[in-house]
Amino acid sequence: MDIDVIIVGGGNAGFISALMLRASLKCKSIKVIESKKIGTVGVGESSTEHFAGFCDSVGIDILELILRAKATFKNGVYFSKWSDEDFLHNVDTTTVGHSAGYHFPYLHQTDVNRRPNIEMNRKGAWENQVPLSFFNDMGNSPTNQFHFDTLELNNYLREKCIERGIEVVDDELQGARIDHETGDIDILSGKIKEYKADFYIDCSGFARLLLGKTLGVKWKSYSEYLPLNSAISFPTEEMEEYNIYTKSTARDYGWSWQIPTQDRTGNGYVFCDRFIDEDQAHQEMEKAYGRKLDIAKTFKFDAGRMEKAWYKNCYGLGLSQSFVEPLEATSIGSVIQQMFAFIHYLPSNSVDECNQAVNDIFDNIFDYVQAHYLVKREDTPFWKEVKYDLKLTPSLESQLNVWKGRFPQGADLTFKWGLFNSINYILILYGLKWFDNEVMSREFQHIKHMHIIDWNETSRKVPHMSHKQLIKQLVMTYNLNKEN
Repeated sequence: MDIDVIIVGGGNAGFISALMLRASLKCKSIKVIESKKIGTVGVGESSTEHFAGFCDSVGIDILELILRAKATFKNGVYFSKWSDEDFLHNVDTTTVGHSAGYHFPYLHQTDVNRRPNIEMNRKGAWENQVPLSFFNDMGNSPTNQFHFDTLELNNYLREKCIERGIEVVDDELQGARIDHETGDIDILSGKIKEYKADFYIDCSGFARLLLGKTLGVKWKSYSEYLPLNSAISFPTEEMEEYNIYTKSTARDYGWSWQIPTQDRTGNGYVFCDRFIDEDQAHQEMEKAYGRKLDIAKTFKFDAGRMEKAWYKNCYGLGLSQSFVEPLEATSIGSVIQQMFAFIHYLPSNSVDECNQAVNDIFDNIFDYVQAHYLVKREDTPFWKEVKYDLKLTPSLESQLNVWKGRFPQGADLTFKWGLFNSINYILILYGLKWFDNEVMSREFQHIKHMHIIDWNETSRKVPHMSHKQLIKQLVMTYNLNKEN
């Protein structure tokens, strides 16, 4: 596709899209316009497994990424206080698609007597340990998910763009001009100069500078289906031992996150402002942490998406196109999957197909995030309202009605470039004690003769070491090699 492309926004979404375009399509030129006046708060961010696919597609070395982005490993999301028993969203890949997508190793757990949540994962998945087999091939990661220092990741991706001939310009955009004959974006007006391209990608974040403000694409709110709309974030010191998971703790009026990076920890609290304000959220976190906390960033959000991601000669990506909430770290993953969709449809100019695929990606994410709120707790006014009054999306409600009568199967959820499928739901719904165990036990009687993978027995045979010890050893080796 021999065209000029300008990407507006130098955040992670902008640099990821630039690298994917460079690796996948023949473009005359790719330019990223960023404004250094718009700072990045590097308090920690995490990925889904789709980030490893991105690295593979653009030729980024995982080990180099870990070292440069001050990353740590992530094997899933640990949920504390969401139910009367903690649970972990960590998919065992040996069961994905097993027996035509019938996840009977997981069904085996949901008998009448109900096994503890810890038995839904491999031995060691809850522990901050990394398999020593990593050293057999240091270019590979023991997991395909990571925690990053947001600022350091951004700097690393910018550097990769420049190395690969992508021009990165520092300018503050003032607006854009429309071609009145075609309705396309014609010229971008910067504080320093003007810019022109054949196609524009809007990664301007919540500003939605091109897709929203310039082209007038409408925002489709999903706020009626989601109880949260505000967040605060704050850094704390480096963990004594790095969690190998993102920790999500249910709080009085929402939930908090904790993300370990190599020199500090990223934290935040997502809450509903109908019950508390930012000051009260701050106070609740200081009480929970038992110390004074300095808030780095506050923001409010309206969960939803643009009605069209691709309109005229512009494609919206990241926060400029959609936002749910930080639960399950879908931001980077959705950027990657939506960019794969765009690259797939751009040569044929299949705008409608691409927009439908992007909407499906968002709905897949939204339904899955909403399923986390199928809670039994009602100990505060917020959680009581969530338990009894949460309005489910029609698509999630329809799927849950099916799963009331049988166990989720692989074929139940199929989306092009979707982030989540039935096996992801199994771990969340089991942790929330949503399944009717008697129904599941009757179903299991028909397949109990099948061979069950003993993933605990398999994982016991692999020696492990401390997560933090491994990261520090990698950093030390890397620094020694640089000196020599």
